[in-house]
Parts: sequence; C-alpha cells; structure tokens
Amino acid sequence: MNSLFNQRLQSHFTQMSKYLRYVFNDFFVIALMFIIGGIGYQYAMFIKHLRAGQWWEKIVLVLLLLVIIQLNSLVTFVKRADFVFWLPKEKEFFAFQRSGLRYSTSLAVIVQIVSWFVMIPFIEKAMITTSLALVVMFLLVMIILKMVVLNFQMVDNYHHEDNLFSAKLCYRLIMPLIAILITIYANAYIGVAISILLLVLSHVMVAKLQKQSINWQIVIEKTESHENSLNRFFNMFTDVENMQGAVKRRSYLDSLFKIFNNDVYSVLYSRGIVRDKEISGLLTRVSILGAIIIGAVKLEWMVILIAVLFMYLIVFQLIPYFTNFEDNVFTSLYPISFEQQIKSFTNVIGKIMILVIIVLMIGSIFMFNLIASLILFLILVIEWILLIKIYVPKKIRKASSNY
Repeated sequence: MNSLFNQRLQSHFTQMSKYLRYVFNDFFVIALMFIIGGIGYQYAMFIKHLRAGQWWEKIVLVLLLLVIIQLNSLVTFVKRADFVFWLPKEKEFFAFQRSGLRYSTSLAVIVQIVSWFVMIPFIEKAMITTSLALVVMFLLVMIILKMVVLNFQMVDNYHHEDNLFSAKLCYRLIMPLIAILITIYANAYIGVAISILLLVLSHVMVAKLQKQSINWQIVIEKTESHENSLNRFFNMFTDVENMQGAVKRRSYLDSLFKIFNNDVYSVLYSRGIVRDKEISGLLTRVSILGAIIIGAVKLEWMVILIAVLFMYLIVFQLIPYFTNFEDNVFTSLYPISFEQQIKSFTNVIGKIMILVIIVLMIGSIFMFNLIASLILFLILVIEWILLIKIYVPKKIRKASSNY
C-alpha cells in the first residue's frame, strides 16, 4: 500500500510541476514580488503603529487562528476505480489512507509554521508579551489542533457511529475554539494540554478505523473536489487537460444581456461566458480579489500595478474563448465574416471589462482620495483601450494565422 501511495504521490508531483511552470512565469513572479513586498510593507507599518493591549486584538487573534487551522484538508489520492479493485481488501486499504494522512499532516505543519511566523508580531501585540515561550505555545496549539482536524477528517472517510466529537461542526469549530480561547484568555499551557488531549482522542478514533468499512462515496468526492480545486486554479493560467466544465442557467442576469444583444456572436459569447461556471467563476473571483487587495494596500503605485495586472490577467484568460464555438458546425452557416466575429468578441470582452473596472474602482474609493481614484481610473481606461482595441484583435489574428 505504501508503494501504491508513493506512485500516486509521484504522479501528483509530476502534474503539479507540469502546470506550475505556467503559473510562475517571469511576469507573474515579478508581479508577485512587488505584491508580497507591498503587502509586507503595509503589514510592518500596521504593526508599528498598533497600540498593544487593545480589546479587539485578542478577538481578531482568535478569528485568525480559527481560519488558519481550517487551511489544508486531508488528501488521499483515492481514484474512483479503487472502489472496485480494492473492495475485497478494504481493511488493508487503511494503510493507504494513513499514508495520505501523514502526507497531509506534513504539508499542514509547514503551513501552520509559516502562518505562525508571520503572526508573531501581532501575537506579541495582542498578548502584550515578548516571551518566546508563550509565542511558541501558540505554535504548538496551532499544529496540534490542525492534526486533530485532519485525524477527524480521516474518521469521516469511514462508516462509524455518530457521536459529538466526530461531528464536523464540533471538530472544525467548537473544539478548536475552546482550546484557542483558553490559550488566549486563560493560560497558554492549559490550552496546549487540552489540545494534546484532543489529539490523543482523535488518534484513538483513527486506530479503531482498521475494523470499519470505508465510505467510498465520501472519499472519492473529497478527492475529486480537491483535484477540481487545483485544476480551476491552474486553469487561470493555462488550459488544463480533462477539465470538466459545466453550464448553469443564471436567469437573474437576463436583464444584463440586453447590452450584449447586438448580433449573433455577441449573443453567443455573452451567454456562453456568463453561463460557463468556470469562466464566470474566474471573472467573479479575480475581480473581487483584485478589489479587496486594492482596498487593503495604501501605496498608490502598488495599487496601480495590481489593478493593471488584474486587468491583463482577466483579458488574457478570456481570449481562448474566441474559439469556443468552432466545434459547433452550425456556426459555419452564419453569413458572418471572420472580422465581424472578432469585432463581436472584442465588443463583449470590452463591456465585461468595463464591469471589472467598476468593481476595481469600488475597492480604490475606500482607500484613496478623489484625485488618486481618478488617476487610477484614467490608467485603467487607457489599458482598456490598448487591450480591447489593439491587443485582443492582434492576438486572435495571430493565433488564427497559425492554423
């Protein structure tokens, strides 16, 4: 079983390395360095001017710890075919899932350590302390509680008797919240002790799983959900093989389509983009994320760089949708020229990007004065003209000439 898990893990790493080279391209790495540097500078300024011991700081610390503990889920790399091939040896498959638990725990520990290291200045401010021992107690609580969550996620993969501890609300929220509250408001050492007790309890429940049957439906759904999440992320940067798209009817946007009803291809592209869950989800997530980042960063030049980058990334991801209807034989019957099709596509993309600009500007209004917001708006309008009127048509014609 260990060799089988290692094979699955190696296959996973191969796929990750294949797509990560598209994610961390030269332009994205440079932009990421600026973004991390800007956010780091803002965080340093926030900590510098933060007055220690304010009442709300401990509440924020509790919420931050709860959120960080939820990061990373149990990954087992179970395939749908395993249900058929390994059902006769279901008890032996426990070793495979336990290997997945070890792998998930190692990743989660790294995430918790990095998060704790970033939070050290805020912990010292909130707790009014410079004691290294107290700060390390927070790290222990974070790691132990995360291991508890992963262990109970392992329990959820099996058919077991329902009890208070195995309820998702209990092990993901109530138990960690109690341990964190005691650590912050009472005594950190007691908080660590309670966390250790929870860890022992979870290990006992995991050990009993060897005699239980696997809930294959839950295990497969979790694995496929994890894979789809990774594929959706990679799909923001490149085309992903075997990416399963889905179409969803969004009747509440019918009134919005009136601005796109200029010609046949405008109708096709506008409805296709909005109804496609992957494309529409990408547009929504990136636009809202951009607005949040713009609202959180106070450096004007950094805001401009981020807004320009997000505009370019969104347009770049929408360009491949131009060929979305090529496989539909009926579109070849339309008496519409190729140039008219390009014009319709750029018209749709242009109107979508106007909505994106509005969302990004909402984020800037809360952080800057009117003059700075107008400068940002002017730069985005100039970028819109360059992208929609020059870059997109040129990119499409160049791609079409290669076929």
